[in-house]
Amino acid sequence: MKIKIRDLPEVAIVPIPELEAFVVRRGGEVYVYRDECPHAFCNFTTAGQLEGDHIVCTCHWCKFDLRTGASLTPELTAEPLRKISYRVEGEYIVFT
Repeated sequence: MKIKIRDLPEVAIVPIPELEAFVVRRGGEVYVYRDECPHAFCNFTTAGQLEGDHIVCTCHWCKFDLRTGASLTPELTAEPLRKISYRVEGEYIVFT
């Protein structure tokens, strides 16, 4: 499966239902994670909010570093976001 990078809106949480994942394009970077908060298992595509370099799950306000997936609210969860394996080939994101 592949997605054309320029077809992704800039700075938005875009669902990838086939992979139960989401992708965010920010400038020249893309970030792909499983669409599930490790704290309360809410979906970021319905309860997520982008705040600069962070993504917040609005179910219980867990905050994660968008670049690394690391939790920024260890008092709520120390678990990071789960990365989805992909590579960039030209103008496409290819999922592996």
